[in-house]
Amino acid sequence: MPTLIAGLGALAAGAAAVFGLPVWAALAGIGLLAVYWALEELAWRRGVRGDFADAVAVALGGMVLRIAAVLGGLVVVALLARPAFATAALSFLFGFTVYLAVRLVLLSGAFGAREAKGS
Repeated sequence: MPTLIAGLGALAAGAAAVFGLPVWAALAGIGLLAVYWALEELAWRRGVRGDFADAVAVALGGMVLRIAAVLGGLVVVALLARPAFATAALSFLFGFTVYLAVRLVLLSGAFGAREAKGS
């Protein structure tokens, strides 16, 4: 998954440069995706260690924390440079969509994958 996120960062930066948008904002959006992935990994690893009730609590808390981190990051971008907000938000949404698609394919066992081992 880190390789995918790095590739998405390069793609988002290239697209921003081609369209004349702030490259740093595109990279900030993909950086928020990296933060989202890291928090999801942390919740995943923590959730499998306990019983079912602990796993549910970690999953719910992790969801709130991930959304808060992304929204907080986007608010910071908006406060620093309002015109760059759209670039950061769109690059995050693009990266998040690709990330979810790849994650679902890996977890479904498609393409011969027997078990999703981490990211």
